[in-house]
Amino acid sequence: MRFPTGRFIQLASAIIVSLAFCAAQTATDKQMEPDSIGVFYYVDSSTNTLKRLPQEEFKRHTGGFGSITQSIRVSGGTSPFHLVGGDQTAFLFKVFKDEEASRAKLFQFNVKSSEREYPLGTWKRRDFTPNVGLPINISKFGGTSFRLSPATPLSPGEYALTLGPTVYTFGVNASGAIASGK
Repeated sequence: MRFPTGRFIQLASAIIVSLAFCAAQTATDKQMEPDSIGVFYYVDSSTNTLKRLPQEEFKRHTGGFGSITQSIRVSGGTSPFHLVGGDQTAFLFKVFKDEEASRAKLFQFNVKSSEREYPLGTWKRRDFTPNVGLPINISKFGGTSFRLSPATPLSPGEYALTLGPTVYTFGVNASGAIASGK
């Protein structure tokens, strides 16, 4: 009995083409994920890319009379990163332990000429009332990341995302304005 070489070559070719097609499909279906821990990235759905938000230096400020307010101040009237407002605003970030994801906060800055500021909280006598930030939704994304999205569309203005000791900033332009994210 003779071995069917022609059939074997056809079968091997079909298997190779099928594997190549599956590998290409898997590569396109793979979700983009951040590669740095503790850094926020804007999800640019128009280009299907992640854009790293700028980390800005800040100062803690304490002031007030009847009550004492602790706040974060960032110099400069605007963030170097701006996006167009809309319903689909989303950010990705990665943390060392999954439990740390709940520490992510979104704040809107009060802009005062050449600086931006948001309150951390207020002391009245012995009681401290923390600023919990704007309402957000956090969900697991991919294998190692989390997706953060505002619970409601963001109005034009300046914003900060933080996980604690770092502040990442961005601005939201009115719909139809040109974004300047890098």
